[in-house]
Amino acid sequence: AWLVLTITIVTVSLACTSEAPVNTPLPFTIEIASPGPTLDRTYCSTVICCADCMAIDVDRIIDGDTFQSANTRIRLFGVDTPERGEPCFTESTKRFKELAGGTVRVERGPREEDRYGRILFYVYTNEGESIDETLVREGLALAWTRDGQHKDGLVAAEEGAKRDGVGCLW
Repeated sequence: AWLVLTITIVTVSLACTSEAPVNTPLPFTIEIASPGPTLDRTYCSTVICCADCMAIDVDRIIDGDTFQSANTRIRLFGVDTPERGEPCFTESTKRFKELAGGTVRVERGPREEDRYGRILFYVYTNEGESIDETLVREGLALAWTRDGQHKDGLVAAEEGAKRDGVGCLW
């Protein structure tokens, strides 16, 4: 399914002349791909994939589960990474920065924002591989157990990382 937005912009030009103001409507359409995950996992190394989710720019990585895009802070929906000063903080933040690059793909979860006003998204590499899952699988993040459509997959990834002693959290 596609979401179609129609936007009309009216430009008003005022000048210090005898000409009357000009109103020019400029209708145009923006199409945004469905935010649902991709079912074709042919080229995806993670279980959770979304190659056709909406892409957004990454302006700055704040920590292992938060980044800045435009004037908005975005929090990974489904994982928790160590805070500054805690073991594994540097490793998780560095890995998130490597995975994110300059552009990520995002998918909404069941809640839009957290208690701090950050927007919540499942986050994917530009190729569509789950950054949430990768951080958990590499032992750099804990899976949320509260909610989310990918909760079971993330919890399974955490169990595997613990069992195999991967990462720096255990």
